[in-house]
Amino acid sequence: MNTHRSPAVARLRRARWMMTALVTVITATAVLVLSYVAASIDARSRTNEVDRQVEQVAGGLARAIQHDDKQVLDLTTVIDDRLAQGSSAVIVLVRAPGEQWKQTHTYQRSLMPSDTEITTLATQTEDRSDGLLYEPLLRTTTDISGQQVRVAGVPVYWTDWDNTVVILAATEAMDEPGKHRMLLWALALGGTLLVLLATAAAYLLSGRSLRQALQMLDEHEQFLGDAAHELRTPLTTLKLLTESRPKPEEVEHTLGEARRLADRMARLVTGLLARARMQTGIAEPERTLLRLDQLAEAVAEEAADDRIIVSAHPSVVVGDPALLSLAIRNMLENGLTHGAVNRTAPVEVHVAEGRVSVRDHGPGVDPVMSASPFNRGSAGRTGRNGIGLALVAWVAQTHNGNASIEPAAGGGTIATLWLPPADLTAGTPARM
Repeated sequence: MNTHRSPAVARLRRARWMMTALVTVITATAVLVLSYVAASIDARSRTNEVDRQVEQVAGGLARAIQHDDKQVLDLTTVIDDRLAQGSSAVIVLVRAPGEQWKQTHTYQRSLMPSDTEITTLATQTEDRSDGLLYEPLLRTTTDISGQQVRVAGVPVYWTDWDNTVVILAATEAMDEPGKHRMLLWALALGGTLLVLLATAAAYLLSGRSLRQALQMLDEHEQFLGDAAHELRTPLTTLKLLTESRPKPEEVEHTLGEARRLADRMARLVTGLLARARMQTGIAEPERTLLRLDQLAEAVAEEAADDRIIVSAHPSVVVGDPALLSLAIRNMLENGLTHGAVNRTAPVEVHVAEGRVSVRDHGPGVDPVMSASPFNRGSAGRTGRNGIGLALVAWVAQTHNGNASIEPAAGGGTIATLWLPPADLTAGTPARM
């Protein structure tokens, strides 16, 4: 993969970080909202449980309290009641008309607010009830140590006694606050972990997408570079032909050369486009049963060069006719180019058993190219670093075959394209 920092690559890398940041922000926002909702629901549930508890204590004791015939409160039932012996604080207050509130019974006084606040709560309970028996009042306040508590007040009235009694019950403002704190810690740690995991996943996934985008960018640049390099020479030659002002007797030859150059450029563009489309997954190679010997003969005939000699035996393969024609044509052009040192020497094409071999009688394999003759950019004695042989190797790989170049006995080179033979017994083309 190309690692240079071109503007396009820099934009892709910024897009990766922006995508990661966006996923992180969205995940963090969602986690915060869900955590807030979960914590609020839990807090509300625990508060409701506290309200139910203090209302049960205050209301139960209010129904149990009595007074005797001498208009004296009977606190025995309150003191002995299990509701007045639990975890909730209890205060019984009584007030005669025109007098102040008096505390007649106190249990767990430390959970209750100050005396002034207790008096205020008793008055609010009486006022809010508006004379209704057992009408509860719920308030949140602080006890004498400053801790939040939930207080329920329930009034008691009698038709045969003018005094008013208020039962106050109080407990911590939240039921089992330790468990609520544990929930908050779990939400904080779990949410943080989830955000980190989402960030890491977004970074990795965007990196994977970035690699694919960089690969496509490299392939795009490779296509442009190959096209520019390969078309430069024939275009220059074509320009020289059109500017040479040939003589009348040379016009036909010049037009023939122009047509040959145009055909060569068309083949190059076709090959480059085919490879680019298939490498990016836009197109798939055709899978057709075909006669490789007939295809090679047709390509040799199109080349229209007297030096080409074809020796072909029936050979059936599965492949893409256009790609195979391109590969064979490139092999022929390579043989004709490197065999040009001897204009009388033939370029021999042999086809048999899924194999196409092209032999020239040129100077042989350049030692510089011998290690990687099919690599794009490999340059031989001519100094050319075209992509013809690289396309041959790619076509072979696409068809699950292989390609090779080796020295020929007696001089020259042999370029070979091998394809797996077709499975004629199966009745359908073999899958590649």
